[in-house]
Amino acid sequence: MEVEAIMLKKIAVFFMGIVFAVSVLPVMAADKYVVIKDSKGRCIVRAAKGETPKTIAGPFATKKEAEAAKKEKCPPQDKKK
Repeated sequence: MEVEAIMLKKIAVFFMGIVFAVSVLPVMAADKYVVIKDSKGRCIVRAAKGETPKTIAGPFATKKEAEAAKKEKCPPQDKKK
């Protein structure tokens, strides 16, 4: 009887660990937002897993934070006529 109770506890702990991993890991692996400069010299906000070679700011947790950094790092340029 004791052996069955111990095995049942081990199985319950194992499944709780699986449930924790399945619920937490996707949040940790979620896309972050970065500000990059494209080939034409324009700054854009993109979702990425982390920094890219063209990253000039980031990564940020929200797109709003990335947009604010974009305004700071890449101020709008006056168009030449």
